[in-house]
Amino acid sequence: MIEQSSKVSVYISTHNRLDRLKRALNSVVNQDYNNIEILVCDDASSDGTYDYMTERATKDPRIIYLRNENNKGACATRNLGIFYATGKFITGLDDDDEFTSDRISNFLNSWDDRYSFICCNFINRYPNINDKAYYATHNKALIFDHKKILFENEASNQIFTLTSRLKDIGGFDVSVRRLQDWDTWLRLSFTFGDFVRLPHVTYIMNHDHLPTENRVSREYKITDALLELVHRNHFIYSKKEKEYMFFLVSTMQKNADFKRSIYWSIKNMNVKFFIKYLLQYTHQ
Repeated sequence: MIEQSSKVSVYISTHNRLDRLKRALNSVVNQDYNNIEILVCDDASSDGTYDYMTERATKDPRIIYLRNENNKGACATRNLGIFYATGKFITGLDDDDEFTSDRISNFLNSWDDRYSFICCNFINRYPNINDKAYYATHNKALIFDHKKILFENEASNQIFTLTSRLKDIGGFDVSVRRLQDWDTWLRLSFTFGDFVRLPHVTYIMNHDHLPTENRVSREYKITDALLELVHRNHFIYSKKEKEYMFFLVSTMQKNADFKRSIYWSIKNMNVKFFIKYLLQYTHQ
């Protein structure tokens, strides 16, 4: 149990999503833990966010409004909040998502300095569809090392950690165009050790975007993003691990070769790679 004197910083980056920002902000304001600072980081919005947030910050001393006068992108905007933060602990929230009211208290009650960070399961919420947890549900916490997130992000899209640790790794890499969260959590775990994923579901990921809404990260190919993840973090991936990622990308591009498909099927005791090799020809 962490004492109530421990301040928690919450950064929310936003750009021209005022209606959704209001929902996200209210979910933090209404936490059952009060000792927080809320850093709303505005990436040069032009939709009334400035006026709304300026007024909101005057009414609640926990809210701090930070703004880029020119658009700098999500990573730079998150860093604006991270390096301004004064809390002992820090966590983030996307401007179109929500916290459950007990998210921060759950993290504080579960914190252990031995781990680099903690995270939890989350639910996907689509209009007119029942909510669904992203990860398979468990009734106990799961412990991972950085090797477990080399090929898949097991740490979700937001984590909770000591503010000093997120600052020590330089926050988010502003050069990353997709998989920014995964890249940051990988570096955090590599630097500070194992992490924990709690069984609680305390984050709601809303999928209520308009079909015409511009989402820069989705316009960048996932295969290119995965290759860049490895090249950027070459000091974390071993030679064999790099080869495996290159193979995974080749299966996604449907140009995996026979020998590598057999090799990785045997090595991982998983026949799916050989099946994918066969399917890439049957669908031609």
